[in-house]
Amino acid sequence: MTEPVRDPPQRSLRRVGIALGLVAVSMAAIGAFLFSRTQVVLTGDPGRSSRTPETLDKMLDRAEQAEKAGDRGAAIVAYRFVVAVGAKDHPELEPYIEAALRGLARLGVPPTAGP
Repeated sequence: MTEPVRDPPQRSLRRVGIALGLVAVSMAAIGAFLFSRTQVVLTGDPGRSSRTPETLDKMLDRAEQAEKAGDRGAAIVAYRFVVAVGAKDHPELEPYIEAALRGLARLGVPPTAGP
């Protein structure tokens, strides 16, 4: 009975190295594709990454703190941020937008950017 011929260790290591190299190149290509896709999505909708209840809640808190401290400019910017970012047909964000609009009304400022 003959024993099966085994690959020498160097040949086996070479195969593992090639396999790992292919995996690394594949992962790099997938990462590059996903990165460019994310860039395209965020270019079309820059507020997408900030459109979460947590982010809008933090911005409302900052705006209210600035308003209480008398920093009218910072309050206006924060309220307008909430209005602009939240204005993409997301019903769960309506309370944040309404609160920001009330804040801007208290300050006597229109919700859009301008003088």
